[in-house]
Amino acid sequence: MSSKKRSSKNLKIGTRITISAVVGILVPVMILIAFSSVFQNFMASYFGFATVTTNEYSAVNQLQWSQTITSISDELVSDSKEESKVKKINEFVTPLEKLGSVIYIEKDGAEFYATTSKKDITDIADSIVKTDTHTNVNYFGENGMVIVNHAQSDTDKYTLIIANKDYTVNDVSKRFAPQNITHLLFSRTGIIILLIASVFIIAIIIISFITSKTISKPLRELSYGANEIANGNLDYVIDYDSTNEIGVTVKSFNHMTDQLKQLTERQQTIEQSRKEMIAGVAHDLRTPLTSVKGYVEGLRDGIANTPEKQELYLKTIYTSTLNMERLLDELLTVSRLELGNIELDCKPININDFLDDCADELLVELSQHDFDFEYNNNCDSDFTLMLDTERFQRVIHNIISNSLKYAKKDVRGKIELNAQTYQKSVIISLADNGIGIEGENLTKIFETFYRADPARTKTSEGSGIGLSVARQIVELHGGKIWATGKEGKGLTVLISMPRTEENND
Repeated sequence: MSSKKRSSKNLKIGTRITISAVVGILVPVMILIAFSSVFQNFMASYFGFATVTTNEYSAVNQLQWSQTITSISDELVSDSKEESKVKKINEFVTPLEKLGSVIYIEKDGAEFYATTSKKDITDIADSIVKTDTHTNVNYFGENGMVIVNHAQSDTDKYTLIIANKDYTVNDVSKRFAPQNITHLLFSRTGIIILLIASVFIIAIIIISFITSKTISKPLRELSYGANEIANGNLDYVIDYDSTNEIGVTVKSFNHMTDQLKQLTERQQTIEQSRKEMIAGVAHDLRTPLTSVKGYVEGLRDGIANTPEKQELYLKTIYTSTLNMERLLDELLTVSRLELGNIELDCKPININDFLDDCADELLVELSQHDFDFEYNNNCDSDFTLMLDTERFQRVIHNIISNSLKYAKKDVRGKIELNAQTYQKSVIISLADNGIGIEGENLTKIFETFYRADPARTKTSEGSGIGLSVARQIVELHGGKIWATGKEGKGLTVLISMPRTEENND
């Protein structure tokens, strides 16, 4: 299974803020580390730390000694040639020797540079403070100064010993030398502090700007999209693909817009279907009403002046009244189904008995409409269903009525009733050879008030609610109904009904 490619766009807002805070600290520190040598050289020259200038203890003097020892050690372990190292060491130690310091440098146990012999310098160092040349020593006292430092390269080991008996510490207060560093704090140190603070501030501003932009940009897109939707543009899609909180919100927003668009389109379709249904119902009611009115006037005016005519007029009036009653009953059934006010009276029914009865009734009805009828029953003899037979007969009747309405005018109509049982269900199909329907509309013909194409939207062809009633009754039984077919090649309606639990066990 392929995983979605990780992207900075997918970072959660909390993670972005955390990363921003961490980076806001790390970046300036990394910048300072990267340019530490530059800062070090700059500070050393600017503050006078590059070399020792006095034998009197102070905070500045300690920084001078520290810088000097570091410079000597770095040169000793560098990749420079021996002659170059000696020359460079001379430049470092000459100012120290002028102040009375003695220096001894040992390389791998052998003398590398010496102001005096190793024995003499160790004696001087011991006279100042007990000294172990194998450990680092930094001693600044009233009786002198001793420094022992070790440096090691990949191949060589160096020992540096410096001693000066003329080094003095006048009093304890001068250890902190406020009179020496006060000026630095207010004149030079402030510049360095300002420089470091500026690096931090600039880095934080840049990082904050980038983080803010990654958050504010999708929020602006979301806000713009909301305005577009509010103005009725339901086709607008916010283009922001991410898995963070904003991305999830955008996806939900786009989904909501799509659902709203579908709901609006469905509402418009339903509204149009209702208008067509009202027109169809009005026509279906007007036709029998007109017929009733005409024949009643004929009876009243004495046009039907023979018993035969009177009987014909009364029969026509009765038939028209039955048609109106049927249509009104259909509308009432739709209303009750949609409101959930219908309860089924289901009983165990043998499928063969039920289908055989339906086939007998259909044969009589279809012969009156000059339709051929074919019946194929492949059901098990003991297969039973829980059926409300009266309601389910209405399903069959509505499907047949639909086939009668949409038969081809130039072809003799035909309807096939087929049934096949399976382990847990029975599938009943009713197929006609009528005008058919486009494939994309097959799933819509069972919607209330829906009629698919211009050939089926003539108000004279009925209200278009029979199949909706059939669908709802089938679903109340726990079954499913669907249709197959092609335009011009007929329509097949299939019903799948579950076997009763007892029989199934």
